[in-house]
Amino acid sequence: MSSTQIQTYTLSEGIELSFTDSGAPPNAANYVTVLFLHGGMFNAYQFHKIHSHAHSLNLRTVILHRRDYEGSTPYSTDELEELERGSVVFWERLSAQIAEFLEIFITREKIPKLTRQKLPFLQDRLQLQSMRAYSEGVGGVAIFGWSAGCSTVLSFLGASHNPMISQQSYKLLEEYIGNCILYDPTYLCFGYTLPSDNRNYIPWADPTVAPEDIPRAVSEWVSSYYDHPCYDPISGSLPVTATIHDLDGIRTKSDEITISSWTDEELVKGIEGIPAKNEMLV
Repeated sequence: MSSTQIQTYTLSEGIELSFTDSGAPPNAANYVTVLFLHGGMFNAYQFHKIHSHAHSLNLRTVILHRRDYEGSTPYSTDELEELERGSVVFWERLSAQIAEFLEIFITREKIPKLTRQKLPFLQDRLQLQSMRAYSEGVGGVAIFGWSAGCSTVLSFLGASHNPMISQQSYKLLEEYIGNCILYDPTYLCFGYTLPSDNRNYIPWADPTVAPEDIPRAVSEWVSSYYDHPCYDPISGSLPVTATIHDLDGIRTKSDEITISSWTDEELVKGIEGIPAKNEMLV
């Protein structure tokens, strides 16, 4: 089914996940399907322009609203308590829901199976244009996580065995999932703690920001852009020796921020404060 309108799949136990789908590239038998999982605060709407580039790159893009975000089932009180405790069961359940979503999508949409195992590592950013040369004849599914969305990706792919995912499901998904793309993952995704001498600004830890102002502060902070002092313009990236102490991380926001170019309608569509506050329980 080809539609960039929001669709919804109902999983077992009545869980709903909403998404948009670019549809399969015309006359393509072995396109790659890329499942996008957004981060915190900014929902799937932020990626909607990617759909218009998908077919020219032999890609099918599926942009999912994660649980608690637009059109997808909110977390229950019990689930929020599990999240706050850091319960393994919470992440196993969430991963199983992603697995079930993929099973349904693969089956209904007759996604081509994976025929090549890996795309090359792209050093500093997702470059869809660079993927084109490797996507032809590949098939299968690549899973893309941005920021906090990487936690779900790692929970799904990183566990040696999830008791909530059947062996039959594992067998099916192994025939399709070939690549994982982690884009700007947070330190929390890897279970890291910040060093005690961290000087970088974190808006949700700022005692001067009132709770009701956190969504605005986070969205402005996240969508800020500027070069860090250690940025290497020749390589187009930070040096591998850089640490968080080498960053220009004390700003609350930059002079220019991405969301300043968004219309009021886009801000309403793309930013959700309540789910972000829930995720900040961790």
